[in-house]
Parts: sequence; structure tokens; C-alpha cells
Amino acid sequence: MTLAFKQAARVSSTAARARRGLAALAAVMGISAVALPAHAAYPESGTPIRLVVGFPPGGGADVLARAAAAGMSKALNANVIVENRPGASGIIATDYVVRAQPDGYTLYIGTPGSLTILPNLQKVPYDPATGLTPVSVLVTMPNVLVSSPKSGINSAADLIARAKSGKDVTYASGGNGTIGQMAAEQFNMLAGIKMRHIPYKGTTPALTDVVSGLVDVTFSDPSVRTLTEGGKLKALGVTTAGPSSEFPGADPIGKSIPGYELTNWYGVLAPGGTPQAVVDTLNRAFAAVMKEPDVIKVLAASGMTATSSTPAEFGALMAKERVKWADLIQKAHITLD
Repeated sequence: MTLAFKQAARVSSTAARARRGLAALAAVMGISAVALPAHAAYPESGTPIRLVVGFPPGGGADVLARAAAAGMSKALNANVIVENRPGASGIIATDYVVRAQPDGYTLYIGTPGSLTILPNLQKVPYDPATGLTPVSVLVTMPNVLVSSPKSGINSAADLIARAKSGKDVTYASGGNGTIGQMAAEQFNMLAGIKMRHIPYKGTTPALTDVVSGLVDVTFSDPSVRTLTEGGKLKALGVTTAGPSSEFPGADPIGKSIPGYELTNWYGVLAPGGTPQAVVDTLNRAFAAVMKEPDVIKVLAASGMTATSSTPAEFGALMAKERVKWADLIQKAHITLD
């Protein structure tokens, strides 16, 4: 036997013993060798975490993402960046994250539109129930019913009375399938009226025509506060069960329509199949960030209330709302056309 052959044999024998030792250790620990993770630490140093937003910079989801990214960078000692992928009411961004590696480095700031409403209205290229892993709800916010001060409508009760008098009452929305349309159609159904829908391509033109009086009312997110404080719009009511500090003069719509409630939210999700240990790490970090005074202040300025949840609670919320919106869409004959 040559010297080189003997050395190779000894190396092979040593490697075999090492493999047997690792297998024995795995057996003692009650795990299989193939189940041992390639990388135990998360997040790895130098690997950025991306928060994907389905809308252009400047909107509520983007404000939330940038506040959360700054806090998460500190909490995880990692580089957390915001990536805007606008288009198709968030569907493009959602699908992008669904197709990403489930390793915790691509996350999605999700909204009701792409997760619980649009999947009931059209065929989307993903299943939100399985393609994404809930991490946490991050913020909640009211929608607010507004009209022009020139309209003579001063409350939700006034609006209902006008519609029941036989007058043609119109409502604007940022488009078919938006949370604004859902809020209005839920209002129609529970109040027993039928406001006529005027859909726009975005909330800005919808608000412009309500301000001018061309359309009677709209349901908006809290960013409309600048217009109500400036006297260009009047807040008639908020969609949440309790009053809103952002609109102190507006009662909950549920006072005029028993059972009416709609709370808007944004949450963070990971691709389906993300390891539970990674999800738990992210959940703890986001929960801590949402308690930071600076983050709370930034979000409050945009009408958002910082909060958190367990992954299971977030998943249950989305499941409940998918059923709720499916029922409303069917009964109100809502379509995207």
C-alpha cells in the first residue's frame, strides 16, 4: 500500500467516525441529522431584511414601513430597508413576497385590500391563507365618513335620512374593491339605504370631488384629517366601535347604525413556510418596536395607532375578514367592473 493511499484511508476513516459521531449526537438530542439547520443565527450579519410595500412612497403603508424599518434595524442589529413595489392595489407586491425565499429576509406590509378583499373579487396569483405567514398586526386606524360642509349633511343620521327621503345620494371611493367601497356598502346594507357608488382611480380625485360637492360623501383613511381641520370637509362619523382622537367631533357610526364597525389595519407577513423560530423572533422585535415612543408619535401623526398581536391572532383576524367581505360582496353584488 502506498503512503498516499494510507493517508487517504486514514482521512476517510476519520471522516466516517466524525459522521457517526454527529449522527449519534443528533440521536441523543432527538433530532435527525438532516434537520440540523445550515444557519442557526437569524438574522445573519450583513444580510439585509426587506420590508415590501405595495404602494408608492408617501402613503400610510409606506409611513408605517419606514418607521418600523428604523426601529427593526436597531432591535435586530440588522440592515432593514423598505422596498416599494406599487401596482394592482398591492397584488404585485403580495405575489412577490409569496414567491420569495421563506427565510425571514423578505417581509410584506399587508393591507386588507390584497389579503382579505380582492381575493374575493378576482383571481389572484396566490392563496393568502397559505402563501403568507402572519407575523403581527402593526397598526389599526379608523375610516372616517366625510362630506363637504356645503352639503348640509352633518351626521351619519342626516345622511341616512336624506337617502331614505328618495334623493339620489352618491359616495366616492378610490376604486372598486377598496376598503372605502366596503365601508360604504356595509353602511348601505345595515342602514337599509342605497347610496350610488362613484369609483375613482385613487383617493385624491375622489376627495377632490367630495370637497367640491360633486359627490356627497366618501369613506377615507385618517390622512383626510388635514382637510377636516382646514374646514374643507366635515367628519360625519368614524367606522370604529369607539370614538377616535383624530376626529373628536365625529361619533362612531354604530351609534346611528347598530352593529356597524370597521377597523382598518396594516400588518407584517413573511412568505409561507418561514420557520417558526424566525417568525417568533420577528414577532418579538416588531412588538418591541411598536412600543417605542418615537414610533408611536410618527404613526399617530398619520392617524395610526401602534399595536401588536401574536401570529395566530393576526391569522384569525384575516380569516374572519375574508369570510366577512365575501358575504358582503355577494349580498351587495360588488364587482370590479
